[in-house]
Amino acid sequence: MNASELLHHYAQGDLNFKGEPLVGINLEGADLIGANLSQADLENANLMLAYLSRANFRKANLHRAQLAGANLNQADLSGAVLRDADLHGASLQSADLRSADMTLADLLDANLSEADLRNADLSGANLTGACLRGANLRLERRSYFVNLRGANLHKADLRGTNLAGADLTNVNLSGANLSEAVLRGVNLAGANLRGAILSHAYLSEADLTGADLDETVLTHANLSRCILNSASLRHSQLQGASLTEAQLQQAQLSDANLQMARMNRADLSRVDLQRANLREVMLVDAYLGRANLAEADLTAAVLTRAEISSTNLTGAILTGATLPDGSIHG
Repeated sequence: MNASELLHHYAQGDLNFKGEPLVGINLEGADLIGANLSQADLENANLMLAYLSRANFRKANLHRAQLAGANLNQADLSGAVLRDADLHGASLQSADLRSADMTLADLLDANLSEADLRNADLSGANLTGACLRGANLRLERRSYFVNLRGANLHKADLRGTNLAGADLTNVNLSGANLSEAVLRGVNLAGANLRGAILSHAYLSEADLTGADLDETVLTHANLSRCILNSASLRHSQLQGASLTEAQLQQAQLSDANLQMARMNRADLSRVDLQRANLREVMLVDAYLGRANLAEADLTAAVLTRAEISSTNLTGAILTGATLPDGSIHG
């Protein structure tokens, strides 16, 4: 079936093109709203700027398809093959992309808000500037997960996105907006989050080993039981954040703002907190073996039962701080 035949059938009210061989077909700008293209072979097809909202592409082959600027709002793309597809500027709002293969797909500036991406494979995909606000990428009963290993999400809008349990190893999230996002238990080891916004984000039990979090905004974020060993958080904003029982061995936090943060029972061995703002921070039962707090501001901090016997406090401000023995520093 060629393009003119397909469009003629559609105009006559025939919307069923299930399983059709449509390799390389040119449907640029076509109106195919609600069409059934499930299991169709659309490899290398040109669907640029096409109107495909509510269309059914379930298990369709869209390998290397051109979908730039296409409207795929509420489309069913579950199980579809979108490897190397060009979705630059496409709108996929509320689309069903469960189990879709989107490896190496170009989603530059695409709109994926409220999309269902559970079990989708986005490894190596380009999501620079994409909007994933409210998208569902959560782990559910371990039968659904999303693979974003090595994906580029530079400056992506991920506000309120549920990424719980996702594999984000080595992902680029620099400058991304993840405020109020759910990232519980995610693997962000080695990830680039420099300059990202994570205010009020939920990162409990996440693995951020060796991650780059310099200049990030983590105000009031939940980082309890988070693994931040060898992570870099220089000049980051962590006011009011929860780091209870977090692991921060050899982490770099020089010049960070941790005012009123809660770090009770945290492992801060060999951490670098030079010049950090630790005013009113809670460090009850924290371990600060060989930590460097030179010139840090610990005004009114609470260090009850904290281990600081080998901590470098040269030039630190301890005015009104509660020391490990319960006494108040003058």
